[in-house]
Amino acid sequence: MGNMRISDDKKRIALKLYWRERNKGRPVTKEVIQQEILPIVDFSLATFYRVRKRFHSSGDVAKAEALGRGRPQSIAEIDARYLLSLCRTQPTTFLDEYRERLHRYRHLPVSMTTIHRFFIRHGINLKCVQKMASERSPGKRADCVRRLAAYPASYIVSTDEVSKDDRTYARMMGRA
Repeated sequence: MGNMRISDDKKRIALKLYWRERNKGRPVTKEVIQQEILPIVDFSLATFYRVRKRFHSSGDVAKAEALGRGRPQSIAEIDARYLLSLCRTQPTTFLDEYRERLHRYRHLPVSMTTIHRFFIRHGINLKCVQKMASERSPGKRADCVRRLAAYPASYIVSTDEVSKDDRTYARMMGRA
């Protein structure tokens, strides 16, 4: 009969029948339980013994309600808010950098998979990340043009490094 949900009423009936047999003054043996009680309630002898044991230990035949369902989350609410604020203020940060920050500043060693699942649960999508070159700043760009003006045009070689950084070949995806 495995994995059958037995109602608490059936369990109480089985115990009442057992007590009625005990009150008759005769000993309640395993055979009496199997022949008179179990055919009525339709569950096994082992289940009957578990029900009786639970009733004697807790005072009720029902199982205790579970306090929390499922696996507990390893990222607490305050750490979750910290991670979401990091994601909003620094959208080009990679998962290993989030992990390093959580470990260093929050003393919370979590895996990159945990962080990835956390972002998915909170609706933050995975997007391609390109770090902006430092020349995108107007002040730095003007300073660069001023320094380059000192050289003749034939001395200058130009390269495109907008999408190149020290991690370009290792990771092209990040959180946005």
